[in-house]
Amino acid sequence: MMKVLHISYSYDFKDGGITTVVEQLVREQRKTQIKVEWLASNIFLNPFKTRKLFKEILKINPTIVHLHGLWRVHTRITNYLLRANIPYVITPHGMLDKWALNQSQLKKLISWYLWEKKALYNSAFIQVLSSGELEAIKKINSEWKCHLISNGIVMPVKKDLKLNEYPKSWENKIPKDTNVLLFLGRFHEKKGINELIKAWEVVSQYSYSKNWWICFVGSGNLKILKNIDASSEKKRIFVSKPVFDLEKEKVFRNSSAFILSSFSEGLPMAVLEAMSYCIPCLISENCNLPETINIGAAIKTNPSVNEIIKSLKYLFKMNEKEKKRISELAYNYVYFNHDWANLTSKLNDLYRSVCEDIL
Repeated sequence: MMKVLHISYSYDFKDGGITTVVEQLVREQRKTQIKVEWLASNIFLNPFKTRKLFKEILKINPTIVHLHGLWRVHTRITNYLLRANIPYVITPHGMLDKWALNQSQLKKLISWYLWEKKALYNSAFIQVLSSGELEAIKKINSEWKCHLISNGIVMPVKKDLKLNEYPKSWENKIPKDTNVLLFLGRFHEKKGINELIKAWEVVSQYSYSKNWWICFVGSGNLKILKNIDASSEKKRIFVSKPVFDLEKEKVFRNSSAFILSSFSEGLPMAVLEAMSYCIPCLISENCNLPETINIGAAIKTNPSVNEIIKSLKYLFKMNEKEKKRISELAYNYVYFNHDWANLTSKLNDLYRSVCEDIL
């Protein structure tokens, strides 16, 4: 029986959406006729522990290895995998787009020529999550073998979408009779948070936004939120720690809209989750979901103060019929395009095609 080993940076959901993706993928693949293991590489950060990571891989004895993300210690072990005749797959998760490559350029340039370029070249294939990511990678090397298989989503039970139990983290913080604009994710400058805060400070003064709050839920670089001062309550801004499981579900169910005005994304799980809860979403083109904007399942914004102000004005002035239409289109889009069972089947077939000579 084929055994797949997934390697990501961390098991901790606070480290971003990749952990969520891998956890859900592993869970879905374990329902199929393959064996699946998951290993986090962040305990092997010391360069001298690279070989130790490889020894852990050998103990698991995988048929194929699936590496998630770049610029991490686990791409350094690809040379060992090649010598051991263990095929591997790489999912960059948006780490090869232009904005991402422009961050920490010197470190990435060194890493590129030492490990990353060779790791990508020798991979059995590269899994890309969107047409935008595929285009970005083909600009780097048009000969790399890529397969477009998107992220999946665990759909909530639709009949329960109107449940309205209030999140504990919001009690005595956000009035229950208000609309909430939700940001849920890692606090990082690439998410366009600074621009969003500045835009909110403008629109929050308008009369048509008086029944709206904005809630930032997540963890990461708290300095990103430095523009939120002590008067945040007057500006109707609330910052919450990360939420999981039932509390996360309550946050989604009690949100009136979702926003992600990112500079760079792979394929943001938080947007797909929000859409699955029938929440109108404001997303930038960098979220790599252009089809949702094109079919009217999402509202277009971009990571500039003026563009965010413009999209928020549009949201606040929408009537309930318009919001319902966007919500239903978004739910249907996720349901028909991001079902884990279908996506897992496609990925498993690709693994088998790579491993058929080994099994």
